[in-house]
Amino acid sequence: MSKVGEQVAVVTHGPWLGRDGFVAETAVRLNRVEGAIARLEREAEKAQRSADELAEEVARVRRFESFEESLRNSRDYKFTESQKVFRDLKARLDAIEGTKSTFVGLTYKSFESIDKKLAELSALQARVEKSNRYMRLCAVLFCAAFVFAGAAAAHYLF
Repeated sequence: MSKVGEQVAVVTHGPWLGRDGFVAETAVRLNRVEGAIARLEREAEKAQRSADELAEEVARVRRFESFEESLRNSRDYKFTESQKVFRDLKARLDAIEGTKSTFVGLTYKSFESIDKKLAELSALQARVEKSNRYMRLCAVLFCAAFVFAGAAAAHYLF
């Protein structure tokens, strides 16, 4: 090793001259390979970040799809439940009315039976109107939730 200020002897002829060129060329190639490796490492980090962002996006999309599915299932359940209630009401009404062949043209014998029937029908009508209001409210809430979800999706995607 040489100290600062000392003169270093450079070989300008002899058997070592070819080796020095090879060593210099190898050093340049190694520097280039190191640069390429560093560039590839940076690109790999960028790709990893992109993959992480993509995984987060996929998770968000899955959560949104499950939210939409739960809304759809809720709406279907409410609709099916309403159908069951209306079928039950129809069956009760049919049971109250009884067979219509007993009195041809006349369903009830006296005013008392007509009053009872009118009271039952008014109670039934009140239940049906209440059920209609409830269904309209559910429909409005569902539409609002769907619009909100669509707006959120549009805001997120764009």
